Amino acid sequence: MMNIFKVSGTWEYHCLTDKIKSLEKFYKDNQKNKELVFYFSALKEIDSSGIILIIKYLTIFQREGINTKIENISSNHKKMLDLYKDNYVHKEVSLEKEPFFLEKIGKEAFDTSTNFKNFLYFMGRLFSYFFYLFLHPSKIRFKATINQIEIAAIPILPIVGLALFLVGFVTAYQGAEQLNQFGAAIIVIEMSTMSMFREIAPFLAAVIVAGRSASSFTAQIGTMKITEEISAMRTMGLDIDIFLIIPRIIALIIVLPLIVFFADMASLLGEMVIAKYHLGVSYTQFIDRIYEYVEIRHILLGVFKAPLFGILIAIIGCYRGLQVRSGTDIGKYTTKAVVDSIFWLIIINAIISLLSIQLGF
Repeated sequence: MMNIFKVSGTWEYHCLTDKIKSLEKFYKDNQKNKELVFYFSALKEIDSSGIILIIKYLTIFQREGINTKIENISSNHKKMLDLYKDNYVHKEVSLEKEPFFLEKIGKEAFDTSTNFKNFLYFMGRLFSYFFYLFLHPSKIRFKATINQIEIAAIPILPIVGLALFLVGFVTAYQGAEQLNQFGAAIIVIEMSTMSMFREIAPFLAAVIVAGRSASSFTAQIGTMKITEEISAMRTMGLDIDIFLIIPRIIALIIVLPLIVFFADMASLLGEMVIAKYHLGVSYTQFIDRIYEYVEIRHILLGVFKAPLFGILIAIIGCYRGLQVRSGTDIGKYTTKAVVDSIFWLIIINAIISLLSIQLGF
């Protein structure tokens, strides 16, 4: 028995939905037949989308051993059909199998190892450039560095100031409430101030900078890779490490100690406010007590951490930016830059804190 499919009316992109349904039904109804006919006499208009759709089903029928004939097709439509049929490549959509558990572990281990080696190479390359610039300071791009300082520092100051003011306020209030049970609420001034100067203010300031600058560096450099600006710079003989990465690292080395000091003062102001209105300690008494009991080494420790934090944030942000390969990678690597920066900030901060305690600093 011969079954006929009438290719009639208009077969253009905007009206193919019903055609696909009718072809699919024709395919299901005639899978057991040995011969089929596509009848083109009533065809009015057809574009490349319609032709490819017909060729797709012709190919499916032929692959299943069903003989297909084309009848009453005009010469123009026949030429069009032959042209597209000669260049048609049918690709089956196949679902990838879920990898085995051990395969997943091996792939993750290999990717981690490769990424770590690439990061070590990147770090070594940067340190060699720093040594080169130390011997040739005229090669440092001071204008680009100043521009990065302005971008990284000024817009972030209000956020850091407000955040650390509130953190200092809440920390002093909670400490005073707990110590008040033992009649020693006044001690909260020294305790909260030392913890702020040594740990909380530097770390929170660095986290805020990481959230802003690391993501910014990744997005900027990633966009430059996609638009091939970096390739153009390399073609012109410009070194992207000196032109793009080193100025950002130097900028954060300079900026972060200043931001940390600003964060210290903002947190101190929050503590002063709570001490004034909750403990009844005047601002003058508060400052005198800080001067008497809180040593300068506590604030210096936090400020000395800052350049290391700045190097860490800038390197991770730039490295993730250089890993971008396409537009869809920007969001992924921007997120990775922020997460990695905060993760390593926690580790480095913990190591420095332990060492400072062991050394009595």
